[in-house]
Amino acid sequence: MTWLVGYRLGVVNVAAVNVLTELGTARWSAPEAMAFEIAQEGVRQAIGFYARPITAEEAAADPEVAVSRRTEQQAWAARGQELTPLDIRAIKRIRKEADDLLIIDDEDEDDDEEADDDGADVDADDDLAEGDEDEDEDDDGTLE
Repeated sequence: MTWLVGYRLGVVNVAAVNVLTELGTARWSAPEAMAFEIAQEGVRQAIGFYARPITAEEAAADPEVAVSRRTEQQAWAARGQELTPLDIRAIKRIRKEADDLLIIDDEDEDDDEEADDDGADVDADDDLAEGDEDEDEDDDGTLE
């Protein structure tokens, strides 16, 4: 059920309702605002980072570890709430700590993949080299 709502002119004081009129302009620059937003996203990612381990530890009946992780998660939430766009040092610190927490170190995986790729490339090159010997004699430069 939908109600149609209308206002009579002069009944609602539009100037009193508009809360944005007295805010003024921001005291921070666009790069500072962007750094603040990136730090806030880092805080949100860090909070989310703890969700799965907390759930797993609660399910595994390991309450002490779950409480410890929940405390860390709440500390990240508090840091995000206290952060302001003008606190440049805190923004830098939060961004670094969030990066350190969230970074995935897959250098070992990359090394294994490169070794596999290198071996595959050598085999493919050998196959091409063997096939090229026969094709070079019959190659007249046309596509078949």
